[in-house]
Amino acid sequence: MSERLPASVLFVCFLNSIRSPMAEGLMKKHFGRQVYVQSCGVSKGELDDMMVAVMKESGVDMSGHTSRSLSDLQDNSFDTVIAFTDDAGESARAIFGDSDTEILVWPTPDPTSGELDVRAMMNNYRSVRSFIENRLLARYGVPAA
Repeated sequence: MSERLPASVLFVCFLNSIRSPMAEGLMKKHFGRQVYVQSCGVSKGELDDMMVAVMKESGVDMSGHTSRSLSDLQDNSFDTVIAFTDDAGESARAIFGDSDTEILVWPTPDPTSGELDVRAMMNNYRSVRSFIENRLLARYGVPAA
């Protein structure tokens, strides 16, 4: 049984350059007509070319993504916040802890750790993309075509 879609969701990771923008793009791809979606990081990072490349493989153009930090957010009213690291979860709790916002932590590996060979890194990125997409679809269901 899947969860009801929230009206708004925020994805948070460390630099808003890989995991949270992947999640933002995938959520918009599958549920963008029904859910307001944003992403940010604990800190602000740079656009990651490998993230853009693996998202393009999934039909999602992230080339225009601009990294934001939690402190850059103009809107602090989200139904659900999904963090990809424990630190990001703690930062989200510090901001949203006194509200009705549901805060989830989905520990997700950093695709830049480990092998630094390009092919291995691309596979790491693909694996993180698949992990996030599978979690989203498992939680919110496969959208009707």
